[in-house]
Amino acid sequence: MLLTGLLKRRLVLLSGKGGVGKSLVGSALALAAVEQGKKVLLVEIDAPREASRFLGAAPAGATETEIRPGLYTVNLRPRGVMDEYVRQMLKVSLVADRVLASPIYDRFLTAAPGLKELMILGKIMVLEEERAGWGRKPKYDLLVVDLPATGHGLSMLKVPIAAAKAVPVGPVGANARRVLSLLRDPERTALVIVAIPEEMAVVEAAQFHDSAAHEVGVTPAAAVLNACHERRFTDAEEARILNLSRQDAPGSLAGGVPLASALVAARHHVRRRKLSRFYATRMKRLLPLPLVTLPYLFREEMGEAEVRLLAERLAQA
Repeated sequence: MLLTGLLKRRLVLLSGKGGVGKSLVGSALALAAVEQGKKVLLVEIDAPREASRFLGAAPAGATETEIRPGLYTVNLRPRGVMDEYVRQMLKVSLVADRVLASPIYDRFLTAAPGLKELMILGKIMVLEEERAGWGRKPKYDLLVVDLPATGHGLSMLKVPIAAAKAVPVGPVGANARRVLSLLRDPERTALVIVAIPEEMAVVEAAQFHDSAAHEVGVTPAAAVLNACHERRFTDAEEARILNLSRQDAPGSLAGGVPLASALVAARHHVRRRKLSRFYATRMKRLLPLPLVTLPYLFREEMGEAEVRLLAERLAQA
């Protein structure tokens, strides 16, 4: 089963075109893992609206916060992660405070290419390696990381390669190589591509798969096609809907709903259902990966019920 395979890892990275619902899928995956007895940290990166809202919890910010028993969230901000790294390296608070207050530090942080991304990945690595208690067991059984959208996400995954080459010695280069080793370790890390049944999302998913495998050395482990319209009518009912539409059939349904309006909605659903099936087939052809489809949820705002429904579907996949 897909979920069983993912839960064998300690780090699951999600990426996909903007707007495909990565945060919702990540929340559902984290919740499904918790219900399998895992202690999970859901990691977001500079998210303007945190996924904790889906479960009715307040934003966690930069502090790891338990929002459900066994489920923690954190929103990593590049500046905060970099400041933390500086304090760890300098150790003396007075010296660190002077560095962090310097305008040169601000300019360096803004201008240094790839530095923010490397610091974020380094922090994720630290969280994955963190141990707690007398038994020194992992603090978290699983980290689910909502990476940036495909373009930025791919650039982030490439940063450790460039840093390892550019800085062959010293702590920065050493950390870059450790991050790269973690990303490329299929026993510890799984990369999951998220898409929706639309042309650009599927095309970007295929391009991301190839680039991640060939340019980063990270082979994706699975794909999720989110927001699929699922069958609501039998083949005979769909044929009847199309036939009535061609006839401009008059009348109304119970409650006074005009038949013509109901037929428009039904035709739209049939079209979207066929497109969902078409793009699911295309994803299977383009990506040599296990694929799970998740249903389109007819909600303006997503909440705990919707996250749980998707978590159940992931558990069944």
